[in-house]
Amino acid sequence: MMVSTMLLKEKKGDNRFWIFIKSDKPLARLIRTVLAIAFWIVVWLIVASLANRNLLLKIPLPGEVLTTLFDDLKLQEFWKAVGTSVLHIVIGYICALAVGFAGGMISGISGWFRSFSMPLMHMIRAIPVAAFVILAWLWVPNSVLPSVIAFLMVLPIVWGHVDAALLAIDNHFIDLSKMDGANRIQTAFFVQLPMIHDPLRTGCLNGFGIAWKAGVAAEVICNPTGTIGSLLQKAKTGIDYPQVFAVTVAIVLVSVALEQLLRLIWRPVLT
Repeated sequence: MMVSTMLLKEKKGDNRFWIFIKSDKPLARLIRTVLAIAFWIVVWLIVASLANRNLLLKIPLPGEVLTTLFDDLKLQEFWKAVGTSVLHIVIGYICALAVGFAGGMISGISGWFRSFSMPLMHMIRAIPVAAFVILAWLWVPNSVLPSVIAFLMVLPIVWGHVDAALLAIDNHFIDLSKMDGANRIQTAFFVQLPMIHDPLRTGCLNGFGIAWKAGVAAEVICNPTGTIGSLLQKAKTGIDYPQVFAVTVAIVLVSVALEQLLRLIWRPVLT
């Protein structure tokens, strides 16, 4: 009887643990994230070990990559490259937010403006990043190219989210604001703008990840000196596999950190 009671308590304890892990609490999300990362590192270790043993291709082990990354973190050149890339891409991203928000608002209000602007937005969205880089490379200096590419990739996303959100607003609310004597500008700021907050937030957050990937891709292609993309290109040219993986890991970590920072800034300031 005593043994069964102890087993029952242990079972309840296990259930409480799994219920906690499945919950949406910050600590539970952190544990799930750590477990997921650990799982894929183990998969990486197994695949790399098998590939290297059979001499199919050289895949650096996680330990080699981490050692190389820690060595890079000690270099001033590495931090300058990361800072330069972040500055260029964030500038393009911010410009895209401003132009995309303004254009989306006008497009959502004016049918004529939407008819003339939307084909351009669809064309920009459809052109691959590599094609944009090559086209822009003809006229834009290398140092400015990542900002331009980040701008072009984010612009149609924000523009489209704002325009679609405005079109989805029930005209009943707009009619009520007009009955209260509000003009078009007042209606836009006090009725329409609060209603498009969630789509605008989604567009901005999704757009940043695309801006970062597109900006780094532009750096790899046009190879401006002193950027994280140029470090990746240099490692690839030198066939330095651990360095290629280490720079790639750094690109991912910077992207995640900046996205989380954007979420933290958005929550208190823009809500």
